[in-house]
Amino acid sequence: MKPIIKILLIAFVLRLVFSFVHWHPDVNNHIDWGIRFWEYGPEKFYKANVWSFTWPNQPPGTIYMFAIVRKLFEGVFAFFWFLNVKIPAFPSNVMLYFETNLYPALLKLPSILSDLGIAYLIYRILKEKSEKIATSGALFFLANPVVWYNSTIWGQTDSIISFFALLSGWLITKRKLVESLVVLALCLYIKISLVIFVPIILMFALKQKHNMARWLFGATCVIAVLILPSLPFANGKNPFIWLYEIYKDKVLGQQLHVITANAFNLWAVVAGIHERPDTTLLGPIPYRLWGNLLFGLSYLPALYLVFKKQTTNTLVWALAIVSFSSFMLATNMHERYIYPLFPYLTIIVMANFYLLPLYVVVSIITLLGMYNFWWFPKFQPIVDVMSRANRLAPRILGLINLGAFVVFYRHFLSNFKR
Repeated sequence: MKPIIKILLIAFVLRLVFSFVHWHPDVNNHIDWGIRFWEYGPEKFYKANVWSFTWPNQPPGTIYMFAIVRKLFEGVFAFFWFLNVKIPAFPSNVMLYFETNLYPALLKLPSILSDLGIAYLIYRILKEKSEKIATSGALFFLANPVVWYNSTIWGQTDSIISFFALLSGWLITKRKLVESLVVLALCLYIKISLVIFVPIILMFALKQKHNMARWLFGATCVIAVLILPSLPFANGKNPFIWLYEIYKDKVLGQQLHVITANAFNLWAVVAGIHERPDTTLLGPIPYRLWGNLLFGLSYLPALYLVFKKQTTNTLVWALAIVSFSSFMLATNMHERYIYPLFPYLTIIVMANFYLLPLYVVVSIITLLGMYNFWWFPKFQPIVDVMSRANRLAPRILGLINLGAFVVFYRHFLSNFKR
């Protein structure tokens, strides 16, 4: 058995075991949405006012995923219930445990599989350098506590969209335009966060000079991927209008819109991590506009890089810098939104090992950011340090993170000038 297969299998088994340990309150939303989908059907899903926790503020792709997991849970639970009834020696306490813990654990399965998928793509990308580096890169990513904590313990979906984004980027480097566009559309249909990657991937594709027929076919496939699954939700309404309204009113309209949502970034340094609207003025203009301006300025060199040179290396660097810049400079960032950086940063570090200290620093700060406020597992000394002096520690960690970002951006610019 090849080393990469062994690594993926071991990582899967360990993650599956630890997925039963605990889950973040966010997963209660996912539990509720999966149940309500089958109770009310897609045509009434977004209209219903029946939510046990939070109303659905994610696109249909996410809802379909949780609905499928719900049916998977029912099938697995029914199988074990059959064993419990038919086999006298079967320990009935297992059913009591599964009744409470199996569904939340299965809801983590798409994220866990996406972690493995990202690791395999890292392996495929780095394999062009050497088998050893490729295997080390996959292992390095899977062993990162940030990756573990986000998907296996917390149960968030950042790895899912990150997998589709990385796959889309890898496909376009292989000149597979249609496949890349379809995968990118799926990414956005699950969650809109990585729309920031669209200009980079499209610029890369445009410079490859595909013929018009391929672009038209790709656009048709993208429309089909977005519209056909939306028809059951639209329920006779124009699906284009329905999808636009869902993204405008539910997905984008029902967000916090705060200066920072526990992200240890520039705005944590400036304003602290207390929840304040990003329409608050900083000087003559709001924080949100400052964030957009700074992110826009940081974006331009990345876009020009892929315009200038279409290689896997330039695409990886461009997507890495866009990920890092958005987290550090834009407002309304959650602590988890830095996750998309790590696949690209892993690839870069494997080729530029002098950046390993930066990788470690950013990983530790990210882990502390995800730990902050949730406090699982609870270590009181860390809680005390993070909470005292009006939460000074997050501001300091944000400043260190900002320093790491500046260092990384300087390395990016030196790569950009070559």
